[in-house]
Amino acid sequence: MKITTKHIFIALMLSIVSIVHAGFKPGQQAPGFALKDLAGKSVTLDDLVKQGHVLLVFWESECVYCFMHVKDFNAIHEQYQGKGLSLVAINFLGEHEDAIKSYVDDHNIKYMLLTDRGESIDAATAYKVIGSPTLALISPDKKILYYGHKIPDLQTYPIGKR
Repeated sequence: MKITTKHIFIALMLSIVSIVHAGFKPGQQAPGFALKDLAGKSVTLDDLVKQGHVLLVFWESECVYCFMHVKDFNAIHEQYQGKGLSLVAINFLGEHEDAIKSYVDDHNIKYMLLTDRGESIDAATAYKVIGSPTLALISPDKKILYYGHKIPDLQTYPIGKR
């Protein structure tokens, strides 16, 4: 069989469709996790949703888009801190804690970062992360409200309301 441009196009489109459908849909249950913050304290999804909504950001230090959004993420953290939304970034490549601490210091990151090498990779797998950043907005009842690669318009969600 001769492979034509049409075959390549169809294969590419099927790949794109499978990627688009790989994530979560609104209303699905968010997978739980237990990871450590940079001080070594264990943090679970259950702990976080007790305080309200959670915006998870799966990131890696080499991600240009993650770097470009540090100021946006800091602004979200400052706007919503203590008001029903926790912004939590999870390093999903299992990078060394010292490298992550340096990244935080170098870029003045103010929001919570979680890492636990192998456990972070497991959390990323559970959240079907295929690129960075991947964001998941989770309600206090642990339902996915948003899943994607862009910062959601938080004004459209009932942040701070239970």
